Amino acid sequence: MRKIYWIVSVVVVISLVYSFSSTDKKKVSKDYVTRIMEARQAKDEYFESGKDSPIKDKKAFHGLHYYIPDAGYRVRATLEVSPKPEMLEMPTSNGKNESYIKYGYVEFNLLGKKHRLLVMKKEPKDKILFIAFTDQTTGEETYGAGRYLDVPLVNGNEANVILDFNQAYNPYCAYNESYVCPMPPQENHMEVAVRAGEKAEKH
Repeated sequence: MRKIYWIVSVVVVISLVYSFSSTDKKKVSKDYVTRIMEARQAKDEYFESGKDSPIKDKKAFHGLHYYIPDAGYRVRATLEVSPKPEMLEMPTSNGKNESYIKYGYVEFNLLGKKHRLLVMKKEPKDKILFIAFTDQTTGEETYGAGRYLDVPLVNGNEANVILDFNQAYNPYCAYNESYVCPMPPQENHMEVAVRAGEKAEKH
């Protein structure tokens, strides 16, 4: 389910991380937005024709709905790794639990507030951190069960990571009830409206 799109998106996420190291800020800004839009187009094409697409009626599919890319939603976060990671049984959309590793927490500032979110891994060797979150747009402008954010560990031992909420995305169960998706933990509710990334289908 999520793993298929992960493989495609990680390359884009990593390239976006490196693109911001440039000293030409105008060029970086332009390149950044271009890369975001290209990634969205690629996802639309995959959803429209991909063999493993969650879209049931591909003929009626005309693309996903997004907020306009805003670099203000791309923030640097301090990564606090748990010395002894524990397992977390996360409830899913089908009522059963799914096991994740509580890797640690990220702390960051966004929209004038400080936030702390739990980050997880599915497997110990994963090089991508997984964040499931809700915010003040959840159930209104964005999917009612929350959204996901993938964060690559470029070196594997970062003290800081980049969180890009322009790449926040809906779980596959937002499009097809046959998919099973983990629900965001209560501690990952953000008391701000994160108007970045993917919207709900009705918007």
